[in-house]
Amino acid sequence: MDGIVSSSVGYTGGQAKNPTYESVCRGDGHTEAVRLVFDPKVITYEQLMAKVVGQASTHKTKAQYMSAVWANSPEQAEVLQRVAASENKAALPILSADETKWYDAEEYHQKYVEKSMGRRRY
Repeated sequence: MDGIVSSSVGYTGGQAKNPTYESVCRGDGHTEAVRLVFDPKVITYEQLMAKVVGQASTHKTKAQYMSAVWANSPEQAEVLQRVAASENKAALPILSADETKWYDAEEYHQKYVEKSMGRRRY
């Protein structure tokens, strides 16, 4: 996607320290997540979140697969609330990145599609 500088996958939202894919699958409370770094000169936060929220599911599911967005500031949370309302997804959890720890997923999960298909994707 234009404007995405980098991405990584990881785990967040749970209480267990140093989660692994196996512990997340067993239900340790973490969510499999994607961290995006973007260039605001190319895509605004609101434009990016419109794409993210537009693809999110508001159906309740186990923590491992839940759709949620972690905001880095109150301003981002406000944008997210507005975007979620406009997408009829007001039920989408908007959480504070400051209140949860991020753990990078194992290396074999990073750029999984790129590795398995031989092309670069964010």
